[in-house]
Amino acid sequence: MAIGSQRSRTAFRRAWLVCAGVAGAVLLSGCAGAPGSVPDTVFTAVKDSSSAVATARLALGLDASGKLTMAATATTLDDSLKELETARTSLLQLSPTVQNDRDLRREALAVLDEGISGLTTAQDAVASTDGSPTIQDGDQLLKAAAGQMSALTAQLGGQ
Repeated sequence: MAIGSQRSRTAFRRAWLVCAGVAGAVLLSGCAGAPGSVPDTVFTAVKDSSSAVATARLALGLDASGKLTMAATATTLDDSLKELETARTSLLQLSPTVQNDRDLRREALAVLDEGISGLTTAQDAVASTDGSPTIQDGDQLLKAAAGQMSALTAQLGGQ
């Protein structure tokens, strides 16, 4: 019995270290210098947000499989939400002067709002005592947001 318990603790530690490492990388990447143009700022904000969403989805998967505690999952989701809110704030501070830049900012804000919606749904699911919403509900919203973020970063990478 002690061996199974030890394996469980080892798996938990490993999962926690992975989540902490990814979250740390996301936070460090958010501290980079200010980009020079609207597309650069949008690219950085969406890319950082994409990493935060991936971290949140990883935490939800580990939580669903019983390899991460509710507290660790909640902390990871909180950190990811803060990252998306920071990215959103950086986009709101932009003053695009041409229509293409305004459209790009509007599109990026919509994508980040989808991610924020997914994260708040996931937070509600983790805190829920009645099973509504479910962790799968949050994960599905985050998966959709991740797809939109990936498409937008691919579009910006080609410019």
